[in-house]
Amino acid sequence: MSSLALAQDTDAQEGTTIAFGDRQQDTSAPIDVTSKQLAIDEESNTALFTGDVVVIQDTMTLYAPWVKVFYNDEQSDIQSMKATGGVTIIQNEEAAEAEEADYDLQNEVMVMTGDVLVTQKLSAIASDKMTIKLDDGTALMTGRVKTLLRTGGSSQEDN
Repeated sequence: MSSLALAQDTDAQEGTTIAFGDRQQDTSAPIDVTSKQLAIDEESNTALFTGDVVVIQDTMTLYAPWVKVFYNDEQSDIQSMKATGGVTIIQNEEAAEAEEADYDLQNEVMVMTGDVLVTQKLSAIASDKMTIKLDDGTALMTGRVKTLLRTGGSSQEDN
């Protein structure tokens, strides 16, 4: 039986900074998107991917039911992506879940909102919002932040 400890509740104004994923995500790497359907709107410079969407870039994989891609005016470069409907991001051995994720490729930032849950080895961290700086692999978790730490040892009661 492992021990559990509630480690931290922080004020929504301050937040908690954690490491997340690679220390340097390559945001210039190609983006591979797989989905059941694709709808392109050239007037609004967008593409809407729906149905079991999987987005892979470098070591990061994003899963969502719905992902909208926003292109620049010339449709030559992706400015941002918005995923909704329950989003999961996996990077190496870490995972994050939320209701929505906004990926700003120009500024190398991803913002996850709505019941954010991050799992890292034996720890789980929950908050209202997480802002990931992909250039250095840090994330700021804000809104009612709760951390659950587990120890890997067994209980002494078995002796």
